[in-house]
Amino acid sequence: MSRWTIDTSQWPITVHAVEGSLSDEALDEYLREATALLEARGPYVAIMDASRIGGVSASMRARIVQWQREHRALVNEKCLGVVYVLSSPLLRFVTMTILLVTGLEVPYQVCATRAEAEVWARRRLRE
Repeated sequence: MSRWTIDTSQWPITVHAVEGSLSDEALDEYLREATALLEARGPYVAIMDASRIGGVSASMRARIVQWQREHRALVNEKCLGVVYVLSSPLLRFVTMTILLVTGLEVPYQVCATRAEAEVWARRRLRE
């Protein structure tokens, strides 16, 4: 089973967590929820927990990139920072390289654990 959830119980810190290999339906539902959250709430810090992610197809990656392009201005306005949680050292390296090349316009960090991510997110809120 795959799922992508958004937890706002620690608002203004949001935790976006993905488990397993996503279906198209799960991705569509996540993007709808992410859009609604972005449009309805104020400034926040996002923890993107992909420590339990399975496979992501090229078409899904393209849809995520398209969503990011379409919502770039709103993300830049409301997102105070993003921290990515990736358990694999290789995925952390690849992600950091991609972020350096593509240039995320908000502060970001890549880390190995949710605990590290939460410390970074709280620090971003204080800044």
